[in-house]
Amino acid sequence: MQCLIKEDLNQTGLTLKTNYGEPVVGINDVKIKVLNASVCGTDKSIFLSNTNQGIREEMLRYTTNKNEYKPIVIGHEFCGIVEEIGAGVNKENFASLVPQIERGDYVTAEMHLNCGSCNLCASGQAHICTHVLVKGVHLDGCFADKVVVPHQNIIMLGKGGHTKLVPPKIGSMLDAFGNAVHCVSKVNLAGKTVAVLGLGPLGLMTIILAKQFGASRIYATETTDIDRRFALANEFGASHCFDVSKGTNEFYQTVLKQERKSMGVDCVFEMSGSPYAYNDAFNVVCNGGKVILLGISRAPLQNFDIAKNIIWKGVNVEGIFGRVMYSTWTLMLNLLESSGDTIIPKLEKILSSKTYTLSEYNEAFDKLVTGAEMKLTFSLN
Repeated sequence: MQCLIKEDLNQTGLTLKTNYGEPVVGINDVKIKVLNASVCGTDKSIFLSNTNQGIREEMLRYTTNKNEYKPIVIGHEFCGIVEEIGAGVNKENFASLVPQIERGDYVTAEMHLNCGSCNLCASGQAHICTHVLVKGVHLDGCFADKVVVPHQNIIMLGKGGHTKLVPPKIGSMLDAFGNAVHCVSKVNLAGKTVAVLGLGPLGLMTIILAKQFGASRIYATETTDIDRRFALANEFGASHCFDVSKGTNEFYQTVLKQERKSMGVDCVFEMSGSPYAYNDAFNVVCNGGKVILLGISRAPLQNFDIAKNIIWKGVNVEGIFGRVMYSTWTLMLNLLESSGDTIIPKLEKILSSKTYTLSEYNEAFDKLVTGAEMKLTFSLN
């Protein structure tokens, strides 16, 4: 099969293989023929791994010899059609109450593989299992004709291959959309004021959802690609957008003027990972408000005053990693079923208008690295 391999963590780029062996189906696995796969920020970091120590360390986390990296197929956002089912799949159903996975089903998958035996997994927090393996980061992923996933990680999108509810381009980006759904699910946003810091794909998705969940006013900040991102943010429901590359005074003053009774917004979603945005988040959140952190800073924060920013303000802070397995997926699919005609057209506007083939991967990643595109997909099979 064809696939994209990361061969050397100390070099920029990827390698297209056209004769790579198909993945083997284990007793509890499902083999999926990939229809579409999306590229995310992690994939871009892997592409640029020679300049990103954090991603190199993560990809080597489970190796016994840190100097012996085993090349893998990258990619962890996809959708496809079930092609083969392991002999142990569907054997644990109770009186057929659990829908069976069948050949021809249209699916995606949770690509974080938890251990299943630690206290976190046993208490419903498998998404932060300390032994988690991520396909496309630690194990072969989905930028390939075929991918194999444990059956318990399969997410059903359409029995018999039906793609009406979730078109494949959207089905391939549900992993990312799930991060935004996880964020907004942590707060009752009805009638609340919100700030979204960073208007990459996840920030824009958060605006879509915040508006969907009833936020009264939404403030947004960004530093790059201002015209396009602000146009989308306004279309999706943002009340005010600020170019903070020119300073934050206008942002702060507008929030304080508009929210003078509370002296800040009820909730801040930090989606950028910028150290400056962390300061912005705690400056504009009201006393007793909430800060949701999804963006990952490439360097530790310096001179952050915990007493001033968190303790004395009584701010609640929550870190978000991945999707809750599997309540986030249920919520996300219910949202698409009930409001897909509103949400899906907006998600499509975040994606590149061009769908790439794997052989065009250099062009695709160049678009992402240069900022010409925010989010794009590969079409396979």
